[in-house]
Amino acid sequence: MQTLHISHNDLDGLGCGVLIKKFMPGTIKTAYLGYDDINTYIEENYHYYDRIIITDVSPDYGVVEMLAGEKDVIIIDHHASSESLKDFHFTYHDITKCATMLTYEYLLKEGYKVEEYAEFAKCVNDVDMWFLKRDDSLKMSVLFNLMGIARMEERFLTTPYNGFTDTEKLLITLEEERRDSYIKKAMRNITTMKDKDGLTFTAVFAESYASELGNYIISEDISDYVILINAQGKKVSLRSRKDVNIRHIAENNGGGGHKNAAGCPIKNEDFDLENILKNMGVI
Repeated sequence: MQTLHISHNDLDGLGCGVLIKKFMPGTIKTAYLGYDDINTYIEENYHYYDRIIITDVSPDYGVVEMLAGEKDVIIIDHHASSESLKDFHFTYHDITKCATMLTYEYLLKEGYKVEEYAEFAKCVNDVDMWFLKRDDSLKMSVLFNLMGIARMEERFLTTPYNGFTDTEKLLITLEEERRDSYIKKAMRNITTMKDKDGLTFTAVFAESYASELGNYIISEDISDYVILINAQGKKVSLRSRKDVNIRHIAENNGGGGHKNAAGCPIKNEDFDLENILKNMGVI
């Protein structure tokens, strides 16, 4: 069976890719995509395959309707924005777990011997859902940012996760030192103010380490949520305290995500901070 697997181009999407390619039978072509690319990619490529698997990213409802009438389809996702896809019997959706964990549980339920990847799924779940209860989950994110999708896929297809190798530990340590220096410098240029709803937020321009910088600012109890602006990448990342929901800000600006971690594109070409915040509807 020829299978097209489409997954998100982040750590969680990579985790799904590793599990699907490792355990599901047949020839599998995996494409790691962003939300802007998925609909067009499916429409241009789906007819070459017998089965379509989509994880950690979701196409438009109409695209799924088209696939449902022609192909064997599996959708595994955890974003609130894809909840309508539960209308289809082949959709596995749960906002309380990351897509890697949902994929792991799906494969386990289907009888695949995936138990050796339990720690890998738990580690990705901890960082993607922003629980951060494990000592190794942020380090896994650091390793992903260092190695990229192709190398990470090869590494975990070859060897299940039972801790990092000595070489990986050294790479992570060096990268953590660079990250800490970057965060220290970025904190000199933060702007903290009230939004139109009375919540305190911190805005900062940051091309790197968005998750880590956002987590640091939240942990310092400076504000209710953080807006991290990547001018080069033309996108915004949002992080918040556990009791503050910022997903609607991302969704109102053409993005999405979770209650405490979300993101969206920057609509305007003017990278003046006040204009960006006004265009986002924050102030």
